[in-house]
Parts: sequence; C-alpha cells; structure tokens
Amino acid sequence: MKNVAIINTCDFGSTGKIAYGLYQHFRDEDFNCSFIYGRGKKVKNEQVFRMEGQFSIYCHYAVTKLIGADGYGSAAATRKLIRKLKQKEIDTVYIVSLHGHYLNENLFFSYLAEEKIKVIYIMIDEYAYLGGCDYSGSCHGYEEKCADCPRNRKNVIARKIKASNRRYMSKYMYYRKLKDPVFVGPEYTIQSAEKTGLLNGLETRILDESINTSLYCPRDTKQFRQELSIPEDKTVIVCVAPFSYGRKGVRYFYELAKQMQGNDQYIFVHVGYDGKEDTFPSNMIVKGFESNQETLSMYYSLADLFVFPSLQDTMPNACLEALSCGTPLLCFNISGMPYIANEEVADFVEAENVGAMKAVILKTGRKDKATEQKCREYALSRYDSRKYFDKLKELGKEEKKADN
Repeated sequence: MKNVAIINTCDFGSTGKIAYGLYQHFRDEDFNCSFIYGRGKKVKNEQVFRMEGQFSIYCHYAVTKLIGADGYGSAAATRKLIRKLKQKEIDTVYIVSLHGHYLNENLFFSYLAEEKIKVIYIMIDEYAYLGGCDYSGSCHGYEEKCADCPRNRKNVIARKIKASNRRYMSKYMYYRKLKDPVFVGPEYTIQSAEKTGLLNGLETRILDESINTSLYCPRDTKQFRQELSIPEDKTVIVCVAPFSYGRKGVRYFYELAKQMQGNDQYIFVHVGYDGKEDTFPSNMIVKGFESNQETLSMYYSLADLFVFPSLQDTMPNACLEALSCGTPLLCFNISGMPYIANEEVADFVEAENVGAMKAVILKTGRKDKATEQKCREYALSRYDSRKYFDKLKELGKEEKKADN
C-alpha cells in the first residue's frame, strides 16, 4: 500500500468525519493519501478533490427518481475521478459511502477491477448489500435479491425494469471482479449482510466505527448552562439530529417533551431543528444545525441523558460522541441501535413507544461523576478513532493468503 484514496459522498456529517479523519491519519503517518468526495465545498488542496458539480448531481438525482437507477448517473464526473486515480497511481481505495447521486458505479468498479486496486469497503450503512436503499428497515427483500422492491412499486419504469434487482445483481458482479475486497462494518451490519447472497464468498470483518475521543470529552458546562438559562437543579435531556430526516425519529423526542410539560424537573434540548414551526413545548429549547464540534461536545456534556430515537441506523456517531462525553443513552431497540452500548450505559425501549421513553426519563436524575466516568471509559474502550484507523490501515496492508 503506497498510494491511497478515500472515497466518500461528502466532506461533512458523520461519514465526512470518518472519511476525513482517516485521510488525516494516513497523512500524519506520511502516506501518499488523497481524499475524494462528491458533495461539499471546494478546497484548494492538491490531495483533497471534489469530483462532482451541483448541476450534475441534480441530473443524477432526476434520473434516479425517474427510473430508480441510482448508481448509473454521473459518468463524466466518474471519468474525472478515474483520471485522478490514474494520475496519482492509486493502489488502494477505501470506500466510505457511494450513494448520493455523484458516482457511476459501473465505471468506477470496472476501473478498480481492471487495475487490480485493493478495496476496503467501510459499510457505514447498508447500501453495500442492498439493491439501492441505504437502510433495510423492516424490509427483508434483500434476502431475495431485492426482486420485488416495495420502494419501486409506485414507479412504473423502475418496476418494469426491476431497477432494485438490477442494482443488486450489478453489485454482485462488480464485487466478484475486484481483487480480494474486504467489507468492514459493525456487528449488526455484518450480520445483516450475511443474510444476503450478495457478499457470499467475500471477506467481511466486524469493526466498530469510531469518533475523536480527544475532542468529544466531558466538559465543564456551568457557563454553558447559564447561557441557555437552564437552572442548576434541572435534569437536561438532549437530542442531536436533523428534524427533517424522518428515519432519525426526532418527532418522538418532541412528543416526549410535550407529554412531560407538567413536570418542571426536566428540560429538553434539541439541536438540529430544520423545520418550519415556530411553537414548541414550553419545556424545550430548540437549536438549529450546529457545525462547531466543540459546541456539540458541550451539548453532549450538558446532558444528563442523551436521547436518540432513530428508526434506522447502524452505528450513529452522535451516540458514540455522547458516550465519550460521559453521558448515558436512551434509544429504540431497533436496527443497529442495541449494538452500540451495553445496559450499564444505555437503555433501549420498544421503537416508537413514547410511554416507554417517558418511564426511563422519570427514573433519570442529575448525572453524577461515577456515571460520567463509566460512559467515558466505555467509549474509550470501543470507539477511539486512533485504534479504528490503525485497524483500517492494517487491512490495507494485508495480502490475501494463497489457498493450499
């Protein structure tokens, strides 16, 4: 492994943190490493390259919506990417996220196979083994090759051409042309992938995701609490997630706050509101998207309990970050959520059950030092990014042993 490229949809959000963090780790260790992404701000850096223009993204999106053929657009941008990979003589590629209307997978994987480039596929969601979706949710169609995709039933063209099944079979073919690819992901993702024939015979490794535990650490929030006008004796319940992403389930957090308006012991704080309403429960503080990671660390540290009511997630960074800041979790018992922590630092309740959430809240008081330390130690033991990046680096260096 001499020349490395990291491919991701964007340079922001959870996947951006993982992808760019891996890029920085390789650069710190003097690897010739490039970070290539499809969406985000352009930067003047020879090693950081945005491959897609906004107009092309819109065109790709339109094609996807029209015929359900995500992964087939953006041919010109993908050819530009391939020229960049050739120019830099890339021999190892780390894939973080491919979906997002910025890449033609047919061209991309054909090039990787022809050049025998080593591929480490980091499965931060379930796209790698599905016929086009990011998450399987309650659908088990992928176990039958996505032959009758419910998402495409209302799309006449997508249904007629069996778009999801075509995507599924295309991935099956691409992957088997690659030179010894390795698919890594959390335990939930690997277990789900094993239910499909798409990755049969290919190497998979269980590997937890990670966060910057030096940045996300317990902080003194006394001044921050005063800035938010939260009295010292109140118990603070925090949620950090976009309101508009339905799968994140933030609406249940709002319903929870609404049902508990009569109990003045609790203050609910939501960071990430991007809706249109201007009236909220009286016991709730609402903030918009927060890009400053140190400020986010303050919110996590401020919380006596971090609530993340997601309905579809593999290993959400926000939960790992909250734990690293010394705060216990409350999540739904669904998708990959139960895999992120044990019962000593987290509660998991039935999905969409606000009453069950309320029962946990009513048992929650002010966070003490022992709880903070327990959560922090748990995060350090599982989610330290330095250990994670080192494991990914070693995977890139490994050579497949010849069969006897």
